[in-house]
Amino acid sequence: MWNGVSIVQKPTGELLTLAKLKSRLRVDHDDDDDLLTDLLKGAIARIDGPNGIGFAMMEQAWRKSMDAFPHTIILPGAPIKSVTSITYVDPAGEQQTLDHDAYRVDVDCEPVRIVPAVGKFWPATHHVIGAVKVNYVLGEVDAANVAPDLIDAVCLLVGHRYENREAVNVGNIVSEFPLGFEAIVAEHRRGKVLA
Repeated sequence: MWNGVSIVQKPTGELLTLAKLKSRLRVDHDDDDDLLTDLLKGAIARIDGPNGIGFAMMEQAWRKSMDAFPHTIILPGAPIKSVTSITYVDPAGEQQTLDHDAYRVDVDCEPVRIVPAVGKFWPATHHVIGAVKVNYVLGEVDAANVAPDLIDAVCLLVGHRYENREAVNVGNIVSEFPLGFEAIVAEHRRGKVLA
């Protein structure tokens, strides 16, 4: 399901301001602002998107690329807000865009499914890799609508990496993540495993 998924437009909205992050971490000086900004970007990248836990926090666009139309198109990721386009390479080798009324999208289930509309069929495609591409939008426009525990996870990870510049050895257990982080992201994980 995750094969062929890529980000075509990264989030432009700000999940957390540096000032809010510093307040949560109780950092009251400006000496480490650049470091904290970098750690914040790294923590978001660790969690967000198809290379994170498969969850989009802030609005972004992904693409699912397939070699042909399956019976049902399954779109990985959450929360999916809309499908913007479905394009395909026709048997003559020309790129075409399907009309929105040619297919039905069920954004009320997870994972989101797409099937041909009643009385319609998927068109024939040329036999090339990546013949079918589905573009879709995920995530929130306003950071206030992002699950608060995901913002907590970002802050936990930044705080942990700010205080510990390498993996932490507690007893005989080495931990790269702070206590509680993995439990939070596990609740939102969509078929992805943190490496």
